[in-house]
Amino acid sequence: MPGHSVSAVIVSYNPSSDVLANIAALRPQVDSVVVIDNGSSEQSLTMLRHGRSESDFELIENGSNLGIAVALNFGVREGRARGCSWVALFDQDSTVESGFIELLRKTYESTPNSSRVGIVCPAYLDKRTGIILPLPRSRAGEIVATPTSGSLIPIELFDKLGNFNESLFMDYVDVEFSLRSRRAGYRIVQSPKAILKHSMGRITRHRLFGRSFTSTNHSAARRYYITRNRLRLLASFLGDWSWSPKETKSAILETVKILLVEQDRLAKLKSIVLGFADALGGRMGKRFDL
Repeated sequence: MPGHSVSAVIVSYNPSSDVLANIAALRPQVDSVVVIDNGSSEQSLTMLRHGRSESDFELIENGSNLGIAVALNFGVREGRARGCSWVALFDQDSTVESGFIELLRKTYESTPNSSRVGIVCPAYLDKRTGIILPLPRSRAGEIVATPTSGSLIPIELFDKLGNFNESLFMDYVDVEFSLRSRRAGYRIVQSPKAILKHSMGRITRHRLFGRSFTSTNHSAARRYYITRNRLRLLASFLGDWSWSPKETKSAILETVKILLVEQDRLAKLKSIVLGFADALGGRMGKRFDL
């Protein structure tokens, strides 16, 4: 493993007090923790400021919501400035258990030709439903894309591939970096014993026409970013046959689920149409507050 020093990066946006417990569980496992705050309320910022000394983390306040990619890139730069070899990236509501980072390290070290491993990810357990998130895989069984939270990435990979794509603002930032990594010849490997307890939105279970399924219930604003960024990525990575056909199918199924079981259908459908139009027109960046 090229160096063992790890800087953990947590992106926050109006977090609950649980974030301090999440930081406390993570802090002994890494060399440093940097919290990048994306324009939280004064109440949330006060909580984070008071928790800095007790949990030993650095707080960087962006002042406004600059997007998940910008915040992650700030965190990567901080890790590099501290001389760390790796960054471990987290959402504010992700919870780790003891030994989590070490399990990711061992997975990297035990993977053949580990120098071609770009991302080590955990198993994702939804806190509300107890569902383990299945990651998209190729026919050969290789992971195609993974969420950012809980992933361990060598900082030198950013030197080779560039930073997270800031034009996406929100949603599919993790997918874009995963696809870009794979296109450059790097693998994504999973450490199945490293369990990340994670909130995957307001997932609900349904049964209709004799079939059971789940729906994510994303807001109308999120539906805009999901639609726009998904279409932009489909255009950029159309030749990635391990990802693009399944992603196209997912887009269709998600729209059907919105029509069948979700609330605010009209607002969400309008956001989907607007996201489609902006994807075709190349309008990127921030469009709506979240």
